Amino acid sequence: AVVIDIGTGYFKCGFAGDAWPSYVVSSPVGKPMQETGSNQKNTFVGRELQNSSIPLTPINPIRHGIVVDWNCVQDTLDFIFQTEMKIQPEDHAVLLSVPPLCSMTDKERYAEMMFEGLHVPAIHIAYQSHLSMYSYGKTSALVVESGHGASHVVPIYEGYATRSIIEKVDYAGLDITRYLMRLLNESGNVFTEHQLNIVQDLKENCCYTSLDLEQDLSLPVQKQQTNYVLPDGNIITVGRERFLCAEALFQPALLGSQQPGLLQLTLTCLKKCDADIRKKMVGNIVLCGGSTMMEGFANRFQMELARMCPRDNLITSALPQRKASVWIGGSILASLPSFQELWVYRREYEEHCPSCIFKKCF
Repeated sequence: AVVIDIGTGYFKCGFAGDAWPSYVVSSPVGKPMQETGSNQKNTFVGRELQNSSIPLTPINPIRHGIVVDWNCVQDTLDFIFQTEMKIQPEDHAVLLSVPPLCSMTDKERYAEMMFEGLHVPAIHIAYQSHLSMYSYGKTSALVVESGHGASHVVPIYEGYATRSIIEKVDYAGLDITRYLMRLLNESGNVFTEHQLNIVQDLKENCCYTSLDLEQDLSLPVQKQQTNYVLPDGNIITVGRERFLCAEALFQPALLGSQQPGLLQLTLTCLKKCDADIRKKMVGNIVLCGGSTMMEGFANRFQMELARMCPRDNLITSALPQRKASVWIGGSILASLPSFQELWVYRREYEEHCPSCIFKKCF
């Protein structure tokens, strides 16, 4: 089986049973600015986007985890199957991840795309939060997930999530990258929206989450600074921006957002849980997604939770490979012998209404 995690920033793909996704392709695509001939490509994906010699209009087909352009998503999957993985989709069952609050309409669109657009023989649609939890080897957990385009807090008890108390905010890694770019530009640099990938690389290699903000701010300037080599070979010096950018995950007001921070989101979700479920959740808080990977984030998150709820003995876990926790959980799930009866086959899709067949998935 093929496992596909469709995210705002990246498509992560590979074969069930593998430890890590073999193929990671950027989600944004490009469309030619001018009308092209019948033989010309209409959608440029991944390396094609970077290497194109014709002017392209960038398109983000997924925003805050939600698909807004299904044709572009299908074009990207075609590219992944044919060019990257070099396999025929009709030869492989596909496990697909969806956001925790995915609508039934979107699930039906996913099924339509996989069965009618890509002609796969079988699918299983799973919630990203559940898959992330499985990567930790758990069946109950409070999943705190922050990826590229959205963040969620999802309580899952014995495999079931209570949809009404799931918390979601529309900020995540992309917003931190843009905030870092703003801080860098205020310090005298000149980065543009077209250089976000450079700023993201800088974030991943130079930035960290402060464990004591006042102490870090009081450090001598030289101790706050580090050098970063730009793609053209020039070197820039990065100072307090290195640790200030992560503060936006705790204080979204820095982004201009009125939504609660990840800590407050987590505590709000815990308070909504029934007493028995809450007892299970407090000792099983798991961090997932690339935005939680910044150095120091897991320690700061645990420290702040302990400070805000000193009597609750809240315990946070953070696996080193949590950047791909959704895909890893999908790889584990799709390779289990006990899972094989949960595939939805093309025959079932054609004979029954989509909402009925999804009972096998959810």
